[in-house]
Amino acid sequence: MSSDNHDKHKQIADRFGRTTDPLAEYNEGFWAMETEDGVDPFQLFLDEYVRNRDHSDDYIKNRERHVRQFRDFMTEHYDRHPACASSRHAMEWAKAFLNDGLSKRTVAKKLSTLQLAYTYFGNEPNFPHKTDFNPFGSAKGKIDLSKESPKDPYPIPLPELRDVIRDDIRHIRDRALIVTGFKTLLRASEVCNIRLSEVHIANSELQNHYPELGTHPALDGRPNAVYVPHDRDRNKRERPTIIPLDDELRRILLQYLLVRPDNDESWLFLSKTKGRKMDHTNVNDRWKEYFRPRYGPTDRFRGVSSHYGRHFGTTWFKVEQNWPRDLVKYLRGDKQSGGKIRSTRDAIDSYIHTYYEDIEDRYRGEVFKFRI
Repeated sequence: MSSDNHDKHKQIADRFGRTTDPLAEYNEGFWAMETEDGVDPFQLFLDEYVRNRDHSDDYIKNRERHVRQFRDFMTEHYDRHPACASSRHAMEWAKAFLNDGLSKRTVAKKLSTLQLAYTYFGNEPNFPHKTDFNPFGSAKGKIDLSKESPKDPYPIPLPELRDVIRDDIRHIRDRALIVTGFKTLLRASEVCNIRLSEVHIANSELQNHYPELGTHPALDGRPNAVYVPHDRDRNKRERPTIIPLDDELRRILLQYLLVRPDNDESWLFLSKTKGRKMDHTNVNDRWKEYFRPRYGPTDRFRGVSSHYGRHFGTTWFKVEQNWPRDLVKYLRGDKQSGGKIRSTRDAIDSYIHTYYEDIEDRYRGEVFKFRI
């Protein structure tokens, strides 16, 4: 806010007996409550509005991080408890992120978390906050957070991709993660959500070692394929999908499964250190590790990340192989004329059987190869 506009806001407040910083008078009380009574208002917010609901671990971690970042900002720059912010504090916090190069979308999410916290304070009768003032709602209205024009993805030729995957990605699990993203067009979160039971690989040695491998009912009669449900947390597809596994991806997955940690986890891909389910940020970091800085963000192109596999696969089948639009939409899990399917039974009995058989042979014959 310019100094001229700040003065005008103050003049309006003076005229009507209001203030531009209505929460300042509660600053000492909040510090005393936290230091003497051990009550942190933000922990109450996180417990009752975030952790107490059916949110993913990633959602909860992001909200906790946003709160922590604002606390750190107020501690470093102002002698003010973070529960007593003014609109100016909220705006300067957001602008600091924008100046550091964060996207408007990311900054908007951070502001939304704190706006929700202040909404919670205002709705609780024991807090001094009022529902007619939310510093973060005010800040969001005064900062340009409109969507930026999307950048083009890198037009990386297949031979260049082969070089990266064959020569640079030596870790067996990382190669399996990334090739799976390319070949199946799955999002990073959907790759993380694959269970052993949802992957069928026709290999007796492997099936003896992993009895649950490929046992999902949707894979009955459909060997060498992966089943992707639509109703699992962070699976953003509109319909359940069965995707063929070509010989190259099967071989890469076989190599990975032979060295995968031997534990009771049901997920296909596990972390290197603890042998637990990966999350989409872990997968995205692996893509960035191998494709950047060579294919990092520029003024024209967006940097290669896990979403690049979905873009490349869509372009390959629609443009290079001239697939009909409906078949590409099936492969991507996009909504078609039948609408969003609500149960696995409906999906299997209606259109998954038909559409999978429509794409299976064509997919196996026309999918791109990395020659690994």
